[in-house]
Parts: sequence; structure tokens; C-alpha cells
Amino acid sequence: MFTATRQSGNFRAVLGKISIALALFTVLVLGPAGMIDLNQRLDWPHWQVPAGRMIGGGLMAGAVVVWLSCSRLFFRIGKGTPFINEPPKHLVIAGLYRYSRNPIYVAHVAFLFAWFLGSGCFTLLPYTGFIIVLLHAFIVWWEEPGLRKRFGEDYARYTQSVPRWLFIQPRRRV
Repeated sequence: MFTATRQSGNFRAVLGKISIALALFTVLVLGPAGMIDLNQRLDWPHWQVPAGRMIGGGLMAGAVVVWLSCSRLFFRIGKGTPFINEPPKHLVIAGLYRYSRNPIYVAHVAFLFAWFLGSGCFTLLPYTGFIIVLLHAFIVWWEEPGLRKRFGEDYARYTQSVPRWLFIQPRRRV
């Protein structure tokens, strides 16, 4: 019985990781590729500067470094993963989490903007804006309430001192 339950749990964990990886692949690769194709079909102009590809490539590489760094912190300090089905057991406020409560999502947005810089396709800008709105809604309505419930006062204090995104300071409660 215990073995069957463990195997079922492992299967669900693997299936959850695969589902999340497919969703990320869709948002970060298939979506931008579709927008580039749409830009070409609409015969919209390309915004291209000589350094755009180099800057975009550097920004994409930086996003990957952020993903890896944050994943390491979630594993090492949080004793979990960035995957929804295996969240950290401890609140992670070290590393990039000292500057943003959501550095992984900031990296997602940077990655998408890097595609725009590299390709020059204008359709990537509204797509990136749409993803920002979706991420913000997900964070505010699903993720943050769950974190408040799991980590209580520690998370509440954290939200008062660290911005949700970069450079946008949280409102101070009086």
C-alpha cells in the first residue's frame, strides 16, 4: 500500500513538472515564435538596431542565469522547488529575492523582451504586455494569498520591504 501511494505521488510530481515545463515552453518559446510569424504575415515592420541581437542575447542569457540561481535558492534554502506542485517549505528571502519578490517572473518578462530586441518584431511587445498582465493577476490572486497562508507574518513583513517587481516599492501601511 505504501509503495503504491509513493509511486502515485511520484507520478503526480513528474506529471506536474512536465505540465509546468510545457506551459513555460508555450509562453516563452511557442508564443514568441507565433508572434514573430504573425508579424511577418501582417507584414509589419521590424525594428532592428545593430546591437539589438547582442543585447537581446545577453538579456536572454541573464534570464537563464536568474532562473537557475533562483531554483538553486528554492532547493537549498526553501527545501523545495519553483514548481507549483513542490513549493518551498521555507520562505526564501535571500539572493535576488532581496530585491524582488518575483525574480523568476521578472526573468520571464526580460526573456520575452529580449526576443523583441533580437528579432525586432513589434508583435512581441503586446504579447509581452499580455504576459505581464497574466503574471501579475496570477501573483496577486493566487500566489500571494497562498504564501500569506503558508508563511504568515514572515511573508507579510517581507512584502512590506521588498517590491513585487523591480523598482516598484510596496506601499507602506500607516
